[in-house]
Amino acid sequence: MFIHDRIYGVCEIKEPVVIELMRSAPIERLKKINQAGASQYLFSWKDVTRYEHSIGVMLLLKKYEASLEEQVAGLLHDIPHTAFSHVADFVFENEHHEYHERFHESIIKNSGILDILKKYDLSLNVAHPENFSLLERNIPDLCADRIDYALRDFYSWKKDKESIKAKLAGLTVYKGEFVFEDIYSAHAFARDYLELDKRIWADPRETALYELLAQAIRHALDKKILTGQDFFTDDATVLSILKTKGDAYIHKKLAYLSPSFRIEEATPHYYHLSIRTKTRYVDPKVLTQAKLFRLSELSNTFKKLLATHLKVKGKRWYINVFPY
Repeated sequence: MFIHDRIYGVCEIKEPVVIELMRSAPIERLKKINQAGASQYLFSWKDVTRYEHSIGVMLLLKKYEASLEEQVAGLLHDIPHTAFSHVADFVFENEHHEYHERFHESIIKNSGILDILKKYDLSLNVAHPENFSLLERNIPDLCADRIDYALRDFYSWKKDKESIKAKLAGLTVYKGEFVFEDIYSAHAFARDYLELDKRIWADPRETALYELLAQAIRHALDKKILTGQDFFTDDATVLSILKTKGDAYIHKKLAYLSPSFRIEEATPHYYHLSIRTKTRYVDPKVLTQAKLFRLSELSNTFKKLLATHLKVKGKRWYINVFPY
């Protein structure tokens, strides 16, 4: 099987277990779940699906010669996502944005995936991404998940393929983790990562839209308009239920799902929404003379940039919202 990936190019997949898993229903479902959640309605360029990202993580791990088990774990790492991705964290008020992770093992056990794993002598260890050092690591380290979603969002936003190639050219694996071989590639990736967080991921306008859609879904769940099982379908299915069965409250919230949606900063005394944005950043390790150093240890420029970013982001916003 050949995959034409917008980040890694043409890649050949030979492993039968990977091919069979890619064709399974839980993986196919991810084609209908946008990685951007609610903010897909703000920008047409936000077209990355959970399927594309999952394939990308697997390809990145394959490119850097991770074990087959870790590649499979990468392919499966997003299967528990609900419709609209991280909107679920707002629905259920999970500030760490990890609501979906509690369903990972149960989905594998209660779907055809477990049978596929058994067929190829793979264990449920693949249901625990934290067991694989290339796939998942804590902030501020690099990991396949973090690298891939950043590269995909950056490319979708900027359409700069040469910049992507340059970042990947400086990437390597050292003692079981992703690091950069030179400070220039590390700085370029970390700087663009902060830019994505500042302008995209932690932008209060996008966070506000997440909260508004979450309010509609929470109300629909409370009123039995939407079931928990519905939430594990896909974006289009859930949106259709909300539109066709929703009441006036839900329709009012859905009216905000538009590129014309805007916000204005308010005061703690009068506001429509109070939100706190999630801060994302990396401080990648750089391999220098067989030793690892954080980029912030090698570059005062980045150290200051990161400090400023952390000071500004993650604050509580009081805002008013308008559909146009």
